[in-house]
Amino acid sequence: MRLFDTRADFDNVLGGTKKWSRTGEALDDAPNLHPGVAYSIGDSLTYVSGDTTALARDSLTGRRRYHLVVASTRGTVRLEVAPKDSVNASTDYDNLTDRQYFSGSGDVVSIPEGGICIVDIDEAARILPDAETAAVQLHVTVEGATFHNK
Repeated sequence: MRLFDTRADFDNVLGGTKKWSRTGEALDDAPNLHPGVAYSIGDSLTYVSGDTTALARDSLTGRRRYHLVVASTRGTVRLEVAPKDSVNASTDYDNLTDRQYFSGSGDVVSIPEGGICIVDIDEAARILPDAETAAVQLHVTVEGATFHNK
């Protein structure tokens, strides 16, 4: 997991690669998004915004082909993150949805307003609900440093 307290920190570390620059473009578009509506940049990046009660899930979710990226747009968003090998798989991996659900618990990470957290593919995570907070949730391809279709 990589946590950036500000967008500037994110851009300074990762902004030079195309896939992370596109992630920044998606975050720039966040104020124009309709909550709960999914958007995409090709098949390499999808994103949705909303309050964290709408984005929250009951189970930790792991992926293999996409990083989970969570950016706080209002308040301090809480994200529970655990290494996959420290929690129990409650479902088999689904190649069509790129999801596997896990039971157990992880560490709670606080993402400050304007901050960004990247969850690696060896981790499972879930956004914790809070009606006072909002976020953009993105799924960004793990393939290379660029978007192959852009």
